[in-house]
Amino acid sequence: MQGNMRFACTIFLLLLLFAQGTVLAKGNVIRLHVIANSNSPGDQQLKERVRDKIIAELGPVFAEMEQRQVAAWLEDNQDVLVNLAAVAVTEAGEDCPVRVRFTVEGYPLRAYRENIYPEGRYRSVQVILGKGQGRNWWCLLFPPLCFVSETVAEPGEGQEIEGRIWLWEKIKELFRKLFQGSCQQDSFFVFPD
Repeated sequence: MQGNMRFACTIFLLLLLFAQGTVLAKGNVIRLHVIANSNSPGDQQLKERVRDKIIAELGPVFAEMEQRQVAAWLEDNQDVLVNLAAVAVTEAGEDCPVRVRFTVEGYPLRAYRENIYPEGRYRSVQVILGKGQGRNWWCLLFPPLCFVSETVAEPGEGQEIEGRIWLWEKIKELFRKLFQGSCQQDSFFVFPD
C-alpha cells in the first residue's frame, strides 16, 4: 500500500514539475511590456513616450474593467495599441515601425508595495518599437498598477523579498504527512524551507 502511495506521489510530483514551465505565475495578471528599438538615448526616450501615451489613454478604460474584459479588449483591439504607439512616435518626430502582440512570456520577481509577483510566465501585451532590441519597460495593466504612482522594489535594491508559492507549500505539507514516521532516517524527499 505504502509503495503504491509513494509511486502515485512521485508521478504527481513529476507532472507538477513538468507543468511548472507552462502554468501562469498568476492567472489574473496582465502585463504591459514596451520594448525599445535600441539602447540609444533617443530610442529609450521614444519608448517612454509610447509608454506614457498608452497609460494616459488606456488608464480610464481599464480602470472600469475586470481581468477577463481587459484580456478580451487587448485581444480584439491590438490595432488601437498600434495606433496609440504610432501617434506617440509621430508626435516625437520619429519614424519607427510598431508591432503589438498579446502573448505569454516570462518575467522576474517584482514587488509593488505589499504585492509580490513571483518570477514566472504571465499574460502580456508587448509593444515592440522598430527592431525591439533595446531595454524594455513593463508594469501591470491588470491589476492596474501602471496607472498608479507606485514605489517599486526589487531584490538587491535595499530590501529582501521572500515569496512563497501556496501550491508548493501544500505539496510539501502533503509529503510530510504521507512519509511521517515511515522513513524518518532515510527520507526519500528532502524539502528545503
